[in-house]
Amino acid sequence: MKKLLMAALVLFGSSAMADTRIMTCVVPSETNAVTLAIDLADDQSADFVMVNLIERSSNMMFFSQMDKGTIAQQLQNGFLNILALTEKSSQVDGVIKNTGFLGLSLESDGTFGGFLAANGNIYPLSCTK
Repeated sequence: MKKLLMAALVLFGSSAMADTRIMTCVVPSETNAVTLAIDLADDQSADFVMVNLIERSSNMMFFSQMDKGTIAQQLQNGFLNILALTEKSSQVDGVIKNTGFLGLSLESDGTFGGFLAANGNIYPLSCTK
């Protein structure tokens, strides 16, 4: 876990990578006050995903690193599942702390639906590519 966090932080700090927006999400409500952007860094060796949660006036960044091509394969198969790490993610006595989970699946209308479980909350999401 520590190696994964260090690798993710090193990649996260790299300014040489360009980001590609792969999905934009909203928590369906009258005001649509909570939004989420999912970006994929242009990296040659790994899939580095950044998830930016904007809730009212606060902003929270999550990230995940996977084998190169994993994100494209997941999306092609109709889903996206990632462990959403933060700069405070840690593992204590087997418990993963300060971490979330993003789970999305393809809906019949071509959009993606699912949730982000993070910050002690569950954010139901409606997403478009």
